Amino acid sequence: MKLGIKKSLSLSALALMIAVVVAPGCETYDSPPRPSIYGLTADGGLVDNTAPIILTFSEPVVKDSLRVQVVKLVTDTEGNLGDEDDDDSTQLESFFADDPVTANIFGGKLTWSADRTTARIDLDATLPIGPSLAVLIEPGLKDDEGREQKTRERLVFAYRLDCTASGAPTDFPSGVYFLIANVTKPIETQIQLLGAVEVDPETGQFIGQFTNADRNPDDSRCSPPCDDTTACRTIPIEACVPPSEKAGGDNEYPDFVPYPTPPAGYSFAVGGCIVQKDDTYTFINLPADVDIQQPDVFVAGIQLIASFTDDGAGLFRATGSVTAEHIDIGTTPSGPGSGTVVGRLIPPDEVPPNVPQPE
Repeated sequence: MKLGIKKSLSLSALALMIAVVVAPGCETYDSPPRPSIYGLTADGGLVDNTAPIILTFSEPVVKDSLRVQVVKLVTDTEGNLGDEDDDDSTQLESFFADDPVTANIFGGKLTWSADRTTARIDLDATLPIGPSLAVLIEPGLKDDEGREQKTRERLVFAYRLDCTASGAPTDFPSGVYFLIANVTKPIETQIQLLGAVEVDPETGQFIGQFTNADRNPDDSRCSPPCDDTTACRTIPIEACVPPSEKAGGDNEYPDFVPYPTPPAGYSFAVGGCIVQKDDTYTFINLPADVDIQQPDVFVAGIQLIASFTDDGAGLFRATGSVTAEHIDIGTTPSGPGSGTVVGRLIPPDEVPPNVPQPE
């Protein structure tokens, strides 16, 4: 008899538990509106940097609760943005902001769809191709029932270069270019490169081989000859200088020769597109990795974006920027890299010997 009572009690308890779980009116979790970027590819890319950025939400949003920025995604080694770390000197590089609370609105215009599930951002300026970017949505985003987002959300993206889609005819000259990258982050340094570039004039696509360039070790070019601890510099004036001395400008290409041989030398392949508008040529390479053995440096996602024009004196010159997704110095992650680039086309009869060519 006692066993029957226990069995009956157990069945009753089980029935009660099931009833609680499936009873109508039980409250389930309903999140705040979930934002996303429309048209984002699987690798977090957008193709057209001239098109508006479209934000979509999982449900209607209270308009004044959306506080949004579009920024360059630059973080420290712990992943903090410029306004999230402990360094007062760092700050966000913001291209657009719309904050109804503080009336901080610049860089474009935000408009809503009638159902408040889509926000369109029309930017005043074109965003860069290549570097990582982010839409930042500040805490407070909420739906009509008051469910509110409590933390800042990053929607990370980047504009990818689709050469097969964007290629167009160009008369950008194939040849060997001397490029100087003055890097400012993560450390200040200068990199000299000899870039052999082959351009398809029908599509604007190119392949290239970028090679480390060092000062010419031929000491006899100076009179009297330089000693073993220095290198002969002929431009702007003849002098014996430390081999590590920076180039003063891209006209100094005659003093540099290719040095691709590891461990100190390196060379890497690139591909990309030339976008021509009138007499201005935008040169953009797809991100490439560079592994330097000595010193031990790994550069992930290096990209050059440069504008080439005739300088008025018949010289084909470039100015632009260099970025890297991240740089490891030895085993230490040092964050993203950035700097400026200048360069020029070397006349064919002045190209130094043994410049590696693209394959």
